Amino acid sequence: MTGKEYINFYHAQNRNVLLSYILILFLVFFPLVVLTPNTFLSPTNVYAATSPSLGMADTFGILSSTYTNTVSGTSITGDLGYTTGPTVAPTVSGTTYVADGTYNTAGADQSSALANLNGQTCTHTFPDGAIDLATDTTHGTVGVYLPGVYCTGAASAASIGVGGITLSGSGTYIFKITGALTTVDNSAVSLDNGASSCDVFWAPVGATTLGANSTFVGTNIDDAGITIGSTVTWNGRALAFGGTVTTDVDTISTTCVVAPTPTPTPTTTPTPTVAPTASTTTTTSSTESKTSSTPCPPLDEGIVTPDIIESRRVDENSIYISWGPYSGTDEYIVSFGPTDGDWLYSTDVTGFSTTLSSLPTNQSMWVRVAARNYCQIGEYGPSKQIGVVARQSSPGLPDTGSPRLPDTGFGTRPRLNIL
Repeated sequence: MTGKEYINFYHAQNRNVLLSYILILFLVFFPLVVLTPNTFLSPTNVYAATSPSLGMADTFGILSSTYTNTVSGTSITGDLGYTTGPTVAPTVSGTTYVADGTYNTAGADQSSALANLNGQTCTHTFPDGAIDLATDTTHGTVGVYLPGVYCTGAASAASIGVGGITLSGSGTYIFKITGALTTVDNSAVSLDNGASSCDVFWAPVGATTLGANSTFVGTNIDDAGITIGSTVTWNGRALAFGGTVTTDVDTISTTCVVAPTPTPTPTTTPTPTVAPTASTTTTTSSTESKTSSTPCPPLDEGIVTPDIIESRRVDENSIYISWGPYSGTDEYIVSFGPTDGDWLYSTDVTGFSTTLSSLPTNQSMWVRVAARNYCQIGEYGPSKQIGVVARQSSPGLPDTGSPRLPDTGFGTRPRLNIL
């Protein structure tokens, strides 16, 4: 064998050894990647539902292309907008806009809000087929809904039966329905535990029909048409720019209705400890006892430290907050107080938002949030100041034209505003 042949043989042998090593590594690690992808991938973060801006459409109790009302008795607290008007005009507390610039802007803002709703990720999807929200069991407790984005299956209608539904907890409720939305006579959509009518949104693809003598809440965006039965009470908005809205001795109000929440009481925030135990003691004789211990389970793996993502003032004594991301739990503890580190109050929350009520008038609060289970608290997210009432700058000071920092929802603004 010549020297050149020996060198070629040597390199060929080395290539074979290298290929063998590569093949072995592939056979060992490829099944792990395929069969256990969660070992290598971070959990998917799904944030809580958020209320879209309605823009100019916010003030409209009814916004439609054609508005039909043939009998007297309907009242609207808010504005009314249409192109083709009713035979009998309702009582309107606001302004009636007929195919003018304000009307068209409100229609464009309605479309933007609907696009926002349709773009939000479903937190629960019902089984395919028509669904009765009052009797469904797949989402949780029958008739009770927590804040979230609820979606029907493909081309599926939704109804609310005689049992009605209750929206429980402060936060945003979005119902994306791929068919029609119907409520039966005498049914009710109720609010509880801090839920607000201004944070409830319905986005059906088919037409909406509300049964007679029913109670309804929320903003319904439905260009396919909205028919409101006789003597319906509705806290919200019927937005059907491009469609038809029909009323019959109904009461519609855009005024926000917020269900009361329990008043927070001062508590001592528990300090997390490693595997605390809960002990039970049974007496076996007058001088002898037996103690058994049950370990406190740790928080689930993969829980992400929560971060406050939205805050706004509800009124001078209440502040709404929401947080995220969702990472496998909806059980949290919210601590708050007048200064950073002075956590005088805490409250347990199921969900991703709450309204802090009975606060000192127009006083800001420092807030932090942590995941929890029944006996242990996880790591708190960053504390943030919320509810700051910004004051106007002193009169007479010149406007320098200097650029301003973006509004994050937690700092002050140079104009009068309430966060």
